[in-house]
Amino acid sequence: MEATRCFLAVRISTDVRRRAEKLIKKLSAAGADVKWVESENLHITTNFLGDITSQYLVDISKETLEVAARHTAFDLEMTGAGAFPDTENPRTLWIGAGQGAEQLIALQEDLTESLAAIGFPPDSRKKYHPHLTLGRLKRFTPKVADLRSLLEENEELPMGECSVKEIGIYASKLDRTGPKYTLIGRGRLG
Repeated sequence: MEATRCFLAVRISTDVRRRAEKLIKKLSAAGADVKWVESENLHITTNFLGDITSQYLVDISKETLEVAARHTAFDLEMTGAGAFPDTENPRTLWIGAGQGAEQLIALQEDLTESLAAIGFPPDSRKKYHPHLTLGRLKRFTPKVADLRSLLEENEELPMGECSVKEIGIYASKLDRTGPKYTLIGRGRLG
């Protein structure tokens, strides 16, 4: 049985996407060796599921629908540039979540608990930190110092709001030009 790499995510607003594109352009001026996320692939992941067979996809869809219905729609403020694990060692570059992050964390925790009950154990290595990934550092070069400076300059930058009304189930397929994400299901928030 063929498996599909899947994840759950929140779509971002056009305004946040536009601002993220501008920030990527600004950060890329540092010249660091970063693989930037394509504009059409920008999203806020809640749960990474890995390779899923169609049999499990039905169960995941059912759980996603039920969990989403238990949560009300909310606005999520996006703000500031940052990095994991931190700006001194910037491996993953992101935009953080401000007001509304508590609701997204509650939704993610509910999804994690429900998915664990059907055989998808949570990633216990880290606590969920809502963010919009902009890029990943491929290797360290002297230009990373310039990237750190730009991250620090933009750590309070307002990035707009997203209206969170649903959680999407996405399939990810890797081809020569990079990953392609396809929405294959969704759960509307109550």
